[in-house]
Amino acid sequence: MEDLPEALVTEILKRITSTSDLNSLSLVSKQLYKIEGNQRGAIHVGSGLCTATKALTSLCVRFTNLQKLEIDYSGWIPGHGNQLDNKGLFVFSSQCSSLIDLTLSFCSHIDDSGLGCLAHCKKLVSLRLNSTPQITLVGLFSVAVGCTSLSALHLIDCEKIDSVEWLEYLGRDGSLEELVVKNCKGINHQDFLKFGSGWMKLQKFEFERKRGIYDYNAHSMYIYDFCCESLKNLRLAHIKTWPEIGLRVVLGKCKALENLWLEYVRALNDNDMIALSRSCSNLKSISL
Repeated sequence: MEDLPEALVTEILKRITSTSDLNSLSLVSKQLYKIEGNQRGAIHVGSGLCTATKALTSLCVRFTNLQKLEIDYSGWIPGHGNQLDNKGLFVFSSQCSSLIDLTLSFCSHIDDSGLGCLAHCKKLVSLRLNSTPQITLVGLFSVAVGCTSLSALHLIDCEKIDSVEWLEYLGRDGSLEELVVKNCKGINHQDFLKFGSGWMKLQKFEFERKRGIYDYNAHSMYIYDFCCESLKNLRLAHIKTWPEIGLRVVLGKCKALENLWLEYVRALNDNDMIALSRSCSNLKSISL
């Protein structure tokens, strides 16, 4: 196989989709090891990831064209070894120049200073933070300012995020097309008013409060008056609002809406559904 042109070997490897098969092939020869590493665009790592700086650097050197990286420590216990920390994230962000999609799940050793390293990732388009307990608004604001290509942001079970200056900044920038916020107890529906003109470009929005916590304050009658005509996918769960107040009023403004999910939305009535049917002629699916 070493006599085959490199371009032909690369084309053969592109047709192999199984990660285990690719890993096995990379051990056959130095040529296959190099070619497979150069063409690998996505990797998923977890508890087995060695956090030594030298090892992480070697990983980045092997996968030179890495575009998608998922780090998942779900089920991690101290016996599994050290988790990726701020220094490790700096290695990835500074050496993986092609990175466009990053997911950090259950990374308890990464805080705001580590997240701030992502400012090096000028091509980063999508960021997902799932159960990252040390991240606050400071780290998110660093991402909002530094990652100028960001168009998708997911925040799930991020307990320390309790202010939304980052949301206001992203709204002014107007580049975000996908925003998902779930089970972040410090963020309520009134905070999304600060997203302002950012709603004009947003195509997907999901907001879910923790079970048993409903988004409603009788003394704060915030009216949502903004344009969200690009919104195609909308999911709201565990919120409580009144007519013309809060996220409920969004239903009558989404003229491009195609998919709608409403779960445990208190005070929703027939008039809301009638307004929805009149304004959303492109609606393809609805789940109540």
